[in-house]
Amino acid sequence: MDWYCAVWNSDKVSSEMGAQFLYEKICKGDTSLVGDIDILDEFYEDLMGKNQNIKVDKGDGFVIIGCDLENAEFINNIVQVLAKDHGLSFYEPQNMTYIF
Repeated sequence: MDWYCAVWNSDKVSSEMGAQFLYEKICKGDTSLVGDIDILDEFYEDLMGKNQNIKVDKGDGFVIIGCDLENAEFINNIVQVLAKDHGLSFYEPQNMTYIF
């Protein structure tokens, strides 16, 4: 089983339910509620520099990160710190954790 989280740039979401809605839209290819900014590229570069065994899907305004369950807690902590450092929103759909 895999674990996923997402980081995005959006001022349209302020709750866990809103984050779940946005996450589902992004997964279906609809990026109308996120905006692409340079700090997403910086976040992505910092994340990839951590050299972890992760799967990453980067698009305009978002990054979705996946890994296996045994590494989920470790990756979750790294992604949350990087998202905060870059001023981006973090969402983890398994537990509906939303930090913005």
